[in-house]
Amino acid sequence: MEYASIYRRFRPSTFDKVIGQSHIVRTLTNQIKSGNIGHAYLFTGTRGTGKTSCAKIFAKAVNCLTPINGSPCGECEVCKALQNTNGIDIIEIDAASNNGVDEIRALKENTFYRPTIGKYKVYIIDEVHMLSQQAFNALLKTLEEPPAHIVFILATTEVQKLPQTILSRCIRFDFRLIEIDELVELLKRIFDELNVGYDERALIKMAVQGEGSVRDTLSIADMCMSYCGNNITYEDTLEILCATDFETLNALGTSILDGDTGKALALADELLKGGRTTLGKDLSNYFNELITVKNVQGYRLKSITPAEYEIMKKHAENYSNYRISRVMEIMAGIENQLRFASQPRILMEANIVRACELTTEINVDGVLNRVKELEFQLKKLETDGVRVVAQSTGTAPENPTHPPIKENKPKTNVSDLLKQMGAKQEEELVFMTSEEEKEEDDSEALEIWSRVREKLAKTNEFTLKIICEDIEAGVKIIDNKFILYTEDKVTYEMFQRKSSIETMNELLHDEKGGKLEFMCCMSEKKKGLSNQSRAKLNDLFNGQIKFKR
Repeated sequence: MEYASIYRRFRPSTFDKVIGQSHIVRTLTNQIKSGNIGHAYLFTGTRGTGKTSCAKIFAKAVNCLTPINGSPCGECEVCKALQNTNGIDIIEIDAASNNGVDEIRALKENTFYRPTIGKYKVYIIDEVHMLSQQAFNALLKTLEEPPAHIVFILATTEVQKLPQTILSRCIRFDFRLIEIDELVELLKRIFDELNVGYDERALIKMAVQGEGSVRDTLSIADMCMSYCGNNITYEDTLEILCATDFETLNALGTSILDGDTGKALALADELLKGGRTTLGKDLSNYFNELITVKNVQGYRLKSITPAEYEIMKKHAENYSNYRISRVMEIMAGIENQLRFASQPRILMEANIVRACELTTEINVDGVLNRVKELEFQLKKLETDGVRVVAQSTGTAPENPTHPPIKENKPKTNVSDLLKQMGAKQEEELVFMTSEEEKEEDDSEALEIWSRVREKLAKTNEFTLKIICEDIEAGVKIIDNKFILYTEDKVTYEMFQRKSSIETMNELLHDEKGGKLEFMCCMSEKKKGLSNQSRAKLNDLFNGQIKFKR
């Protein structure tokens, strides 16, 4: 007996065997039961989701004498005749190789001939988007008003290439990608029928690699069965797919997120030498799963086991969404480049280094990553108590999180913590250490400001008087300039007027030997830390902290 691949042997012959397309199956079976058959259908969707299979089932069902639940019975004389007849009433046309206007004109002429066996003559045109513009034009009129005995079924993977005039003449059905658990159940039924043993993790890996396509998944199963024989193991499946196991992938992903470039490159080198050609795709999938586990509470992905879920859930708490998503974006972005790269290994390793060193990039992404890391660490200080968390650059500590530091333990230096978080001195926006140069004491400026407000109250400058009574602002003396900082735009604009500046300079004339010159500056509103957080930080760093304004 001639060998046939698994996807051909197990192609569904009735609608109840079609998986993942319940919305389409229900509509088609209802039409068959009611006898309301359309004249033109469009089946669109990615490869291997059942478009051609459903078209063949539907073509037989509309001609069946005794359909069962909308599917062909397979026993009546018409079903048997259609099964044994080669292209009389069900005509399949490959538009990729028959895409010219002459072929479509011949099709139009043949539509006038009535069916020889059943009630309808069905034309299944596969990959219809490959037709030329002239061929589409030749098909239009026939597609809109075909003879009563003609049914057209157009199938395509690229519906965007079809003219709107064709789309408006068809009943459209969009085929979905198949869920992983449905593909796994299909594989179980097939292997059980073939008496082949299997590891369920191997089936999950096949379904993930199939990416929602039944045909791709069954082709992978066929390949694994040829390699493994009658017992399909997880390790053999990884080997034949050139894929990476979860433990190694988790170790590599952790190294990248921790910024441990040396360890990440060593692991990548070992995998690439072992022929793991799908490493880029595996990494992007891993980070996608990690960010899902981190943010969607109580939802376990079908692509990972319960044990893997618990590992990822605990692991994801140590990293911010921004860092995980940026690394995921880098890994996903190189997948297409790897296909055409002359040196894919160098490209892969270069992007792993880039993902590790996000905090050192001299661009907007690098700065954003450092700021986001600081925000994430400060948020953990507020929500989890004061903790030292996993480093964003350098080698990760053995234990990424420690319990709250008690009074009898040595205090942590602020500069050391900021260095751990990948920050530079100019980015230390929230607090500074006592060792750094402190800002000039403003007590003298405050005394002068108090006297100026008293003088202003005795003048006739009514508007300035009202503003200065209600103003909430900061004052400093820098290089003989008396600077007023305000967050209020109206106040700022008032003090920018020439008359206001002259008035303020007159009031400041007698202060500091008449050398002071008035200036008003706009300061942005900044969200500061809560009093509780400030107290925790002061306690943690033994009073080293000076909060900036």
